[in-house]
Amino acid sequence: MAQEVFAPMHDQDSSARPSSAPRPARDPQVAYDEEQAWLLDELLDEYPGLMTYEEARLSRVREGGDWQENDAFEIAVRALGWAGLVRRQGDLLVPVRPARQMAAIGFSLG
Repeated sequence: MAQEVFAPMHDQDSSARPSSAPRPARDPQVAYDEEQAWLLDELLDEYPGLMTYEEARLSRVREGGDWQENDAFEIAVRALGWAGLVRRQGDLLVPVRPARQMAAIGFSLG
């Protein structure tokens, strides 16, 4: 029977390990725009089905996610409402007709 040969531990490549160095901070405006784009794309992809606020939040924010993720999602919902692209009907998030039509003719809204 053949004997398996293992390389000693000091020969293993350590470059594949995740770095513990802090990640550079993202530009807040880019993060703000990306969050809105993701949410609008998600709602348009789901349409004519509708998503509740909680369904959309759970598809974006990990269960038990930190307050920053939840806050970014809430800000995106409000910003899309202020821009007139998403309307809240009770707990439902509804992409408005102009947003749906722009997406249908090929404009990238997200």
